[in-house]
Parts: sequence; C-alpha cells; structure tokens
Amino acid sequence: MGPLKLGAVSLRYAAWRGGRASKRETSKARFPAAVANTPGTPTYHREISRVVQAHCVECHRAGGIAPFALERYEDLVEHAAMIRKQLDRGVMPPWFAAPEQSGAHAIFANDRSLPEADKAALLAWLKSDRPKGNAAEAPLPRTFPEGWTIGKPDAVFQLPQPFAIKAEGTMPYQKAVVETSFAEDRWVQSYEILPTAREVVHHVIVKVHDKGASVVDRDEGADGFFAAYVPGNSSRMLPDGFAKRLPAGAKIGFQIHYTPNGKATQDQLKIGFIFAKAPPQNEVHVAAVAQPRINIPPGAANHVETKQQVVPMNMNVTAYMAHMHVRGKAFKYELTTPDGKTETLLDIPRYDFNWQLQYDYAQPKFIPRGSTMKITAVFDNSAGNPANPDPTKTVRWGPQTSDEMMIGYIEHYTPLAGAKVAAQ
Repeated sequence: MGPLKLGAVSLRYAAWRGGRASKRETSKARFPAAVANTPGTPTYHREISRVVQAHCVECHRAGGIAPFALERYEDLVEHAAMIRKQLDRGVMPPWFAAPEQSGAHAIFANDRSLPEADKAALLAWLKSDRPKGNAAEAPLPRTFPEGWTIGKPDAVFQLPQPFAIKAEGTMPYQKAVVETSFAEDRWVQSYEILPTAREVVHHVIVKVHDKGASVVDRDEGADGFFAAYVPGNSSRMLPDGFAKRLPAGAKIGFQIHYTPNGKATQDQLKIGFIFAKAPPQNEVHVAAVAQPRINIPPGAANHVETKQQVVPMNMNVTAYMAHMHVRGKAFKYELTTPDGKTETLLDIPRYDFNWQLQYDYAQPKFIPRGSTMKITAVFDNSAGNPANPDPTKTVRWGPQTSDEMMIGYIEHYTPLAGAKVAAQ
C-alpha cells in the first residue's frame, strides 16, 4: 500500500494524538519505572503500587467498573490468586490486539497492554512473601473525577423512564427514544454515556435520527452508530476540527443490553454532549462491515466466517471496534488495495465479549477508494467454551447473548466543504 498518506488534516489529528498520549505512555510519564535498576524482590510501596496505579486502579477502585478494588496493599493480598491467574492468561489489563513488532512505531494510541517489566515485577512480588517496604517510597494516590469524565456537558439527554432490570435470567435489548429541540444542527466534539446502574449495563448503542425520520432499528447496530458504551469504553473525545453532526430536531435512539447480576435494580442512563466551539473541518462517522448470514454448526470449536466489502470512497480511518457475542473467539480486519497489495489492519487473536475495546490509531490510516475490506471471525460453539450457553445449538445472527453477531466497526472522517452550522 505504500506509506501513510497524511495531509494537513491528518497531521493535525496525529499531533492531537501525540498530545493525548496512550494510557501506557501516560502511565510511564506519571509513574517512575517500577523495576528500573532495583535489585531484589520488589516491594509494594516502591514498585508494585506504581504498577497497579498505572494499569489497574482506573477500573479496580471504589466506584469503578471492576468487581473489586486494588487500591490498598490488603486488596492485592486478598486477590493475589486471581491476579496471578489473569496475568498468566494475559487478559489483564484488557488489550487483545496482537503484539506489535519489537521496536515498531506504536500503531494504536490507546494500547493498554502491560509492559513485560511491570508484569515480571508484579508476578515476582505475588510469588514472594509480598513485602510492603517503606511507606515513604509510596506514590501519591491517584484521583478520579466523579460523574462526567469529559467535563461538564453542554447538553444532557436522559432516558424518559428508568428500565427495571430483573435479578436473574436474560433480558431482551431495551430501546428508548429521546427528542432534542435544537433549531440548528450542532456539532458534538465529545460524548459520554453514564448509566445510573453501571453494574448491569453491558453495552449501549446510540443512533441519531433526522427530525421526522422513523426510529425503527432492525439492524441491531449493523450499519454503525453515533455513540457507544462498552465496559472500559464509555466516552469519546475528538480533537479540534473534528466532530459528529447532531441534526436539528434530531431524535436520539438508545439500544441497551442489560445483564442481570443477581439483584433487581433500575437504570436510567444518560448521554452528555460537549459541542465544538466552532464549525469543524471534518465530520466523524462510524461505518460497519457486517455478516448477518452467519451459520455456526453445533460443537464447532473453530468455525470461521468472513465478509468482504468494497470501500466506496477514500477513507481516513481513525479506529476499529469488533463485535461478537460469547462464542466469539478471534477477529481480524484485512485490506486489499486496488493495486493488489494486502495487509492486516487489526488482528484480535483472543476476542473477549466482556471487553469490546475500541482500537484507536495513533495516526489516521488512509484507505483508497476501491479497496476491499475483509473481516474474518472465528467462533467457538463447542462444549469446551465455558461461556457457551448451548453447544448443541446451530447459532445464527440475533440480538441475545445466546445468539451471535459479526460486525467490524470502522471510525473515519470526511472533510467538510464550507459547512455552516451552529457551534456552541
């Protein structure tokens, strides 16, 4: 395909990405290297607390999305066996893209995988007598904003009524529509979806419908979305000059997947928008390549499905997000350009339904018109899949967790030609 084609717009986006360092880079900047030139067994206060602060407590804290906190020495000791198991499996922190080549430039800006030195230090400490060390060497505790992490929204839209979530079993997707009343189009630069009962919300797909348009959504998100919520990924902040269009008088449709957790509760989630301060130069979209004709036979441990789609225009791609259900095992995006060259855009060798991550490019990827985008998914419908609800069932496309889906989401932007719309 040749080198990445970056115009002035893409360079601006790349510069913003450079300013907004990845979680790994931010952690390195905030916390000293945990094991740099430190002889002997690591101690909790000197090394381990820094590793945990950098890579764990964003989720594993009081009020976080994880099932237990890891903010104190006692927390790590109590959950030591579980932590070792997850580290050995390579599933924590959640990051499922195939490792980049050693020494290669970071492709994804939000790579949250655990550096080998930090993993080795944490495992060594867990396998030792877990010394505390000197409290004077401990870092300051991390702090997290309460409520909105994107800042105070310019507009908030909440579900008109709370949904009742039962204690046990499964629930069909819940749907709701909220009307807006803006007289002019608005440009959304940041959004955040905030549940009131986060513990039972698995994912949310938000779509925007033009004023007067039908809000019936039969494709279950297979044609893209305006906003999304999945575990560990509930907001999106775009750089200056980039935004999503909220049409005048639009209706906002919510599709919500609730997962009962043993206790009946209610949820009335809301979405907050921060609008661009000036009309943007680029409109951000989310497209999708979907395979709704999946047919997974009973007992198949490595059933492969594919779908190819021709790219109808030049695209500047900024991110990917793969979607399958509990039989999903692996997912891959591949590209063939008009000159016949092929490349892997994203390889997810171990897909995890519980962590449907978005993979954000450090720099936009230019894909020329006429290219072919191919998605490949591997499904495990065998009895060896502990999450499989019924290995004797032939599985096809459907909305429930016991059904399956196969969608490759693609975030991209298009330049705007003199758009005149209302800013903040």
